[in-house]
Amino acid sequence: MKHTHVTLTGVCLAFVAMVMLSNDLSAFTQHRSRKYMGKPHYGSSNQRASRSMSHARDYSRDLYYYARDAHIIDPKIAKSESTELGRNIEATKKELATIRKEYAGDKEVLASLKLIEDHLKNATTQHKTLHTECQMDTFDGNAGMKCCSDITKELEKAMAEHAALMRKLEIKELAKSKKETTPKK
Repeated sequence: MKHTHVTLTGVCLAFVAMVMLSNDLSAFTQHRSRKYMGKPHYGSSNQRASRSMSHARDYSRDLYYYARDAHIIDPKIAKSESTELGRNIEATKKELATIRKEYAGDKEVLASLKLIEDHLKNATTQHKTLHTECQMDTFDGNAGMKCCSDITKELEKAMAEHAALMRKLEIKELAKSKKETTPKK
């Protein structure tokens, strides 16, 4: 009899756990489906911009460490890394232009975008110097490290501002969706 009671209790607990998990998963699924059905609408361009900035920063860091640690720097590798770094900076700029069009009437978003674009402009200036260095027959590791360090700093500032923008947009979207779902009196 005691064994049956323990087994029955275990089955009940398992059932309760499944119901609770089911409710949590249901809420999660609803949140995810709202997100991908166009809400939040700021998602895809911002996600691509974030990913491109992250990749650019990674290339900048990688080239910095390569220049610092390599016994002999292969200019072809430096040039390849620099090319990808520049490509990702340009991809970020294109995504930000899309976001700028989407939020043309939102002064707060436009102000944040301006700050991000200013950091990207500074990173682009440093990248041009770096890429010129990469065209040489021999790569000056110290000059390359300095450029990469400056690029990384600018990209990290842009990424921080972009993350703050994403939080602002998420808060706006949540407030908007709460207004839409709150019953009127």
